[in-house]
Amino acid sequence: MLQKLTIEDYGLIPRAEILFDSGATIFTGETGSGKTMVLGALAFVLGERASPEIIRKDRPRARVSLEFDPGSTLRARLAEDGFEIDADEYARIDREIAAQSGKSSLRLNSRPATAAYIREVSAHVVDIAGQHEAQRLLAPAYHLELLDRFAGETAVRAREELVQRYREHSRLADERSAFDRDERQSHEQLAFAEFSLREIEGVAPQAGEDELLAQRRRVLENAEKIALALQTAHAWLTSAEGAAADAAGVAAGALRAVADIGGDFTEMAQAAAALQSDINELAMRIARQMDCIEFDANELEQVNARLEALDTVKRKYGGTLEAVIARLDEFRSTLQRIENRDERRLQLQRQSEQAQAALTKAAGKLTAVRQSAAGDLAKRVQRELRELAMPAAVFRVEFTTLPEIGAGGAEAAQFLFAANAGETARPLARIASGGELSRVLLALIVVLAASRGGGALVFDEIDAGVGGATASAVGARLGRLAHDAQVVCVTHLAQIASWADRHYVLEKHEQRGSTTIEVIAISNDAARTAEVARMLSGETHDAALKHARTLLKTTHDRRTP
Repeated sequence: MLQKLTIEDYGLIPRAEILFDSGATIFTGETGSGKTMVLGALAFVLGERASPEIIRKDRPRARVSLEFDPGSTLRARLAEDGFEIDADEYARIDREIAAQSGKSSLRLNSRPATAAYIREVSAHVVDIAGQHEAQRLLAPAYHLELLDRFAGETAVRAREELVQRYREHSRLADERSAFDRDERQSHEQLAFAEFSLREIEGVAPQAGEDELLAQRRRVLENAEKIALALQTAHAWLTSAEGAAADAAGVAAGALRAVADIGGDFTEMAQAAAALQSDINELAMRIARQMDCIEFDANELEQVNARLEALDTVKRKYGGTLEAVIARLDEFRSTLQRIENRDERRLQLQRQSEQAQAALTKAAGKLTAVRQSAAGDLAKRVQRELRELAMPAAVFRVEFTTLPEIGAGGAEAAQFLFAANAGETARPLARIASGGELSRVLLALIVVLAASRGGGALVFDEIDAGVGGATASAVGARLGRLAHDAQVVCVTHLAQIASWADRHYVLEKHEQRGSTTIEVIAISNDAARTAEVARMLSGETHDAALKHARTLLKTTHDRRTP
């Protein structure tokens, strides 16, 4: 239940503090006094999109805060989501928007919150209905939404299942379309993959093979130069006059002769001996290599041919042998995938048939829920319309089967209405006047609120197009509704204002080129009588005041058990 709305520099309102009654809180005022601005501030704090244009002229920011009793269920939800409050505290939403940056901030129970979360929470706190909703009633798409809201959790669960089945069915349909669309392309891919696979497998490249072959080609191309170098090195190490091995042996013998004298001679002798051993080992390696080095024109030709074959596949399939080998795996996978198309086609067909069956079943379940709810909704709305001075009104829901099942189900729905006896019920958009539309909307809201339970009902000039005895009937229905639910209403009708448990008047003031709106709480009978008199006749003369007192007394008598 709403408790308090505090407004600062929103629109033309410098500051206002509004306390809500547990019954009906009514806002009235002259035409153009900005009555709906209060409800605009309420929508703003509840997360509705807003621009800096709502900020009062020359002010740095607008602020609005709302205190409300969340009830036990929502209180537990808030605690679970990190917005807990003490048991004796009201929940509080604070929102402000800056003029310079245009950025707005939201806090719930003093903690930052997103607008999306606030809107989700507000669905449990308040239900706002205004002239916009009356216009939406002219669109059949909105009728299905209202019907599902009336059907409640059963419809929600059925629709969630339907959406899930629809998404799966759509996914498979898209996959089948892509499968069929790619048929010609698959033939081209198959031919290319087969050719490429034969070409690469014919070469049979091995990772790193090109580098080894390139090294071998360099050796073969330089065989004569390498052989000469090896012979020269071997001769100087072993067989030539002054060979390095002999020189190292002489040095080792000389050093061993003085090793027992001390100092570093022993270590030097050992180093010279080791050097002689290393030279001999190196000479043996060179000798073995000399036996291997021989120019072979046939081998060089073979190496060049192999490298040319490898370069060909490298140029065509990736630039490196590693890339070529990777493409080989890709081509094999492509062949396997394309060769298994018939099996995949049958698999997709089976899956699509199963998905269609599941979708049809889910849609049938939702249709049954809607048809059951439609009859109940029609009865309740007709009952409400009788209380709104339309005793012979007919209201029913008409279904139309769609060519295909969509995300919203297998059918469309629209509300049919006849205001008078003997008339044929027709779509609302074709026959309802402004006053009739307002009463149908009010009846729907009352019925939906009863099925939903909880939350304040906010009406923004729900009385559009209504007057006379009908206005009295609408006022009486809102008054009775306020016994069971919290009602907030902006109205221009005295017959509705007379049912206020808490009454506010909005007055517009112009001073020094600046316009402001003041929200004034009517706290005494004289002021309330004067406001009702103004609403009845535009004046507060004796006759108007007498008429107002009569209306207020009649309302009082009707509310008294």
